[in-house]
Amino acid sequence: MNKKLLTLLLVAGIAVIFVATGLYAGTDVPETITMNFNKYKKRRKAPPKYKFIEFSHKKHNVEYKVNCGECHHDKDHKPLELKAGDHVQKCVECHTKLTKNKKKKKDIKVLENAMHTNCVGCHKEVNKKAGDPKGRKGPAPTSCAKCHKKA
Repeated sequence: MNKKLLTLLLVAGIAVIFVATGLYAGTDVPETITMNFNKYKKRRKAPPKYKFIEFSHKKHNVEYKVNCGECHHDKDHKPLELKAGDHVQKCVECHTKLTKNKKKKKDIKVLENAMHTNCVGCHKEVNKKAGDPKGRKGPAPTSCAKCHKKA
């Protein structure tokens, strides 16, 4: 076989492997995400009172048919059009404030506020569709104790 042809086939084969690996590498979405972003809280004497929230990514996406863009959004809060293989930032990469300011208690740049707004807001909408006009009672949990389990 001609050396040039062999070299060309080898280079093409390696390129295909790199492209396939790159596409596959981004598709790994964990079934469950541990919301352990509150490592910033200083615990001096006592252990934490609550366990970290275990968010079932697979259940929300597959069973409940929640589109990725309903949680993942851009800086203008417009849903992202995501597909398998796309890079997705974690909440804390944009919602970078880790403590609340007493003057701006509802600042959306505060991670805790962003997560509560997103999760509880969506859950209330689900409950409203299920028949509760206030959205507090229904299939989706909205009270603190339903998500924040005691340690």
